[in-house]
Amino acid sequence: MDSTRQISYGLHSKPPALAFVGNSGTGKTTLLCGVLRILRSRGLRVGVIKHSGGFHVPDKPGKDSFRLREAGATELVLGSKDATVFFGHHPGAEPEFERRMALLDPHLDLVLVESYRSAQLPAIEVLRSGHSEAVKMRETENLLAVAADFQPEGIAVPCLPLDEANQVADFICRTVPALQA
Repeated sequence: MDSTRQISYGLHSKPPALAFVGNSGTGKTTLLCGVLRILRSRGLRVGVIKHSGGFHVPDKPGKDSFRLREAGATELVLGSKDATVFFGHHPGAEPEFERRMALLDPHLDLVLVESYRSAQLPAIEVLRSGHSEAVKMRETENLLAVAADFQPEGIAVPCLPLDEANQVADFICRTVPALQA
């Protein structure tokens, strides 16, 4: 039985997005870094959105961007020849995922998303033995595969090896229609 699910995005002007979800400490970021390197080596343009529990704003008091935000800019784009940084201020009200997705270049081939289970994106759930062994997305259509360092019981989707980013990248390329040759 082929239990591989295809990601269907319809006709959108935005790139397809695929989430990696799982408990903190299961290895989501490590797996994403490996997959990202492989996809980039294949010539794909890949963006990333990562959810964070909070962080310090990477801006220094006294710098022009800091002064502009301090003066009341709700949003600020800081651009140079090397990089663009977006500062959005939204105390106590996290914006919808789509708002963050809209910040990315619509011409990317793929957006990898870490966490954002609430965005209901097609997802690979990451599990690690001794840490997180139960599949939380078991009853959802969005679960495309599980990446684990053990074989979870009773799953109806492929189980990919957690420490084999090549196999996970291959699965993504087979599953995301926009990446199929």
